[in-house]
Amino acid sequence: MDSMAEMQAKIGTCAFCSVVSVVAIGAFLDWGFTKDLFVPASEQKERMQVGESVIVYIYRDGKTDRIAASTKLDKYLDKSPAPFKEDDKVNLLIADQTDMGYKAIINGSHWGLLYKGEVFQALRYGQAIEGFIRKIRDDGKIDLYLQKGGPQNVDDLFVKIMAHLKSSGGFSPLSDKTPPETVYQIFGVSKKKFKMAIGMLYKKKLISIDDQGIKLIV
Repeated sequence: MDSMAEMQAKIGTCAFCSVVSVVAIGAFLDWGFTKDLFVPASEQKERMQVGESVIVYIYRDGKTDRIAASTKLDKYLDKSPAPFKEDDKVNLLIADQTDMGYKAIINGSHWGLLYKGEVFQALRYGQAIEGFIRKIRDDGKIDLYLQKGGPQNVDDLFVKIMAHLKSSGGFSPLSDKTPPETVYQIFGVSKKKFKMAIGMLYKKKLISIDDQGIKLIV
């Protein structure tokens, strides 16, 4: 039997659920518990269909005192000051794709944005993924990123680049013209971070850089 405490712990968070039945007054979702989660018709941004999967906000209905859900996310998110700091690790739920990038729900409570120029992996609606707080802007909007940018990661990237060069006979054709997707596939970082890293290796006189690529000196 499901624990009531476990179900109540979901209140105030978001979840990606599948629609199992639709009735006149609402819809019922599979949310991992024996008892289905009810979404009132008034809390549906669009009429639900059996078999589709949706992101919902889970709340306690003030009239019935029962746990319910809503797809009207803007009604519930960002209702309090963001409790995050820059570089905080957070849980993200991918909720939409726009011209700017991917809108994600942060820890079930706030909206954030992953800029498309900094995302080099496939993301899908409803996907749960870890990320980091890049910046909380003056207007309260939150910028996100997927790769930690601390000193330890810079050192790790140095090691990866040096290992890549050694395994490639001391030369790699990677350059400013290399597509960001290729850089991410090889090193798992953005092209911007890669360029910063090879710039630092160049200053340390460990590599040389030209139009053809990068070459190991040591």
